[in-house]
Parts: sequence; structure tokens; C-alpha cells
Amino acid sequence: MRLFRFGPLLLFSLVLGVAAGCTRSDRTPVHPARGQVFYDGRAIPHALVTLHPVGASEKDTPKPRGTVDKDGRFVLTTYEAGDGAPAGEYGVTVEWWLSKTAPGTPEGDSPPPSNHLPARYARVESSRLRVRIEPGNNEIPHIHLSR
Repeated sequence: MRLFRFGPLLLFSLVLGVAAGCTRSDRTPVHPARGQVFYDGRAIPHALVTLHPVGASEKDTPKPRGTVDKDGRFVLTTYEAGDGAPAGEYGVTVEWWLSKTAPGTPEGDSPPPSNHLPARYARVESSRLRVRIEPGNNEIPHIHLSR
């Protein structure tokens, strides 16, 4: 009978212990990183910049990414918003998915979004874009994409 009284407390303690054990204290350290990307000399707001670790053997290796703002700027995120990227060499992909929805189009009637950049930039094997993240603050050189 006494065990039943403490059952909910024991269950709560167990849940807290498991949750605490699931936090990632083994995360690879990250370093602040930011940059700018342009397509034919213009900013590409809402584009997605993704870094792919060169020579990474694990599928679960983090791939830092950033969303481009109206001025072409992006800040990389690996674990938490704007935290940066682990040090290392990366291949870079850039995708700019937009939908051509006309004003007044009923929801659900718009065409699916499409990538408005040449397909070569969406694949690390063909983008030919590379960056290196170093310990400390990183300002990635401007990325200039063209047709």
C-alpha cells in the first residue's frame, strides 16, 4: 500500500531522470558563423544554405544551416538557433524554394513550390562551394551564385 502512495512520485522522478539523461552533453562544440549569399548579384530571401561536412562517415553528423534574409545574410544553426557550426571543412548547398501563388488563390489551389536556383547548387557534389569553419567567430566569404 505504501508503494502505491509513492508510485506517482517515483514515476515522476524516473521521467525526470530519463529526460535529463537525454540532453546532449556530448555535442560537438560550435562556433558562431555568418555570411551572405547572392544570385546574379541579388539577395535571395528565404533561401536555405546548408553545410555538409567533408569526409563525414556518420549519417547523423550535424549539417549546419541558415535561412537567408532580405539582405542576403544568414546565420548558421547546428543545435540551437544561431549557435554556429562545428569547426571543419564543408561542402555547401543552396536552395531557394518558392511557390508561384497569385493573390486571391484559394488555399490548396496553389502549385507546389519549386527551387528557383540551378539544380547544381542543391547537390554538394555539383555545387563546387566550399567553406571552412574555424574555432572562434567566422565571417564566411560572400557566396555568389549565377545561372
